[in-house]
Amino acid sequence: MPNINAKTLTDFTAAIFEHSAVPALVAQQVAASLVQANLKGHDSHGVIRIIEYVEWVAKGSVNPHGRLTFVREQLCILPLDGEFGFGQVIGREAMNLGIAKAKQEGVCILKLKRSRHLGRVGEFMEMAADAGLVCFAFTNTHGGGVLVAPHGGCERWLSANPVGGGAPMPDGSSLVMDMSTCTIAEGKIKVALSKGEELPPRVIVNGHGEPSTSLEEYYSQPPGALLPMAEHKGFALSLFCEVMAGALTGAGCSKAGDQCVANGFMVFLLDPRSFCGPEFFYSELSELSRWVKSNRLTQGFDEILLPGEPETRTQDAREVSGAVIDDGTWKKICEIARARQVPIPHLDKPEASDNPHISKNNRTILRTVTGPGVHDSKTHIANPVG
Repeated sequence: MPNINAKTLTDFTAAIFEHSAVPALVAQQVAASLVQANLKGHDSHGVIRIIEYVEWVAKGSVNPHGRLTFVREQLCILPLDGEFGFGQVIGREAMNLGIAKAKQEGVCILKLKRSRHLGRVGEFMEMAADAGLVCFAFTNTHGGGVLVAPHGGCERWLSANPVGGGAPMPDGSSLVMDMSTCTIAEGKIKVALSKGEELPPRVIVNGHGEPSTSLEEYYSQPPGALLPMAEHKGFALSLFCEVMAGALTGAGCSKAGDQCVANGFMVFLLDPRSFCGPEFFYSELSELSRWVKSNRLTQGFDEILLPGEPETRTQDAREVSGAVIDDGTWKKICEIARARQVPIPHLDKPEASDNPHISKNNRTILRTVTGPGVHDSKTHIANPVG
């Protein structure tokens, strides 16, 4: 299981995309986002996605030249169309526009349709929090991409439908929430499959509606289905993702026979200056953090971590040790690279990251580059240290 220096992995990933008919600047942006996901510990949304992304490009399922376009702008509403471009590019540009609008108006409701896979939604929540905004997001997959059974059912009827949130903290860190409304994201099933692992109990049912931990049963015929998290509660959240990200954005809701798999995305962006004022806001969040962390610990816990803290600590460690790629995934990525005559990097002992997109000391810099399909030249700094 190789550990790979972040810059090496980013350059290698970008080269694979460039040799797959993806414009260089788009390839760099997508590569940076994927590697950041690995550094954050979300390998399900990291470079394992190269495998399906290059296939999507070959099939025409993703538009490498997709541009973000306005549908019909209103006072506090920002309706956008991603033209099926790479979500890591389209999503960042959409968030930059939404953040600017929220700063001007105090609030912005961003609604985006026809974006291909957005990747790690937490990246966009970090953008908002770093800009001093509070945000909450709903995501669906238009009408296709169904993987999840409704509560009480056993057939794939809904998508993973993640929800996300972000809030700035007084010390410069961020509260960050990014979670699917099912028991486990399908990307984590792909990682488990690549590692030859079984699933934990109560995550899926097989095609006959029986509890299962078998990856083979999940991908067999009839296929298995993921279950909603927290039973009826996760099911309810999932349906509201369909309402917000599917119906209201114009992307469409999960339904029979719809083969369109893209992301609908609705984000509420709120500026504390237009609500309670920053002094009260930061005072309350500081006290909330202290209060929560002061709780007596249950057995097996050394401390209470806030949402986003596990990712920050994982990133600190992996920027030194390198991103962790399982052997099965690395083998497939190398096969893709060889087919495109992209040199396989020599893997030495990992060093601290010198990635131009990913720097040290808990500061992740994702440069939003300009060029075909990328239209914002701002530099975004995630999780700044106070």
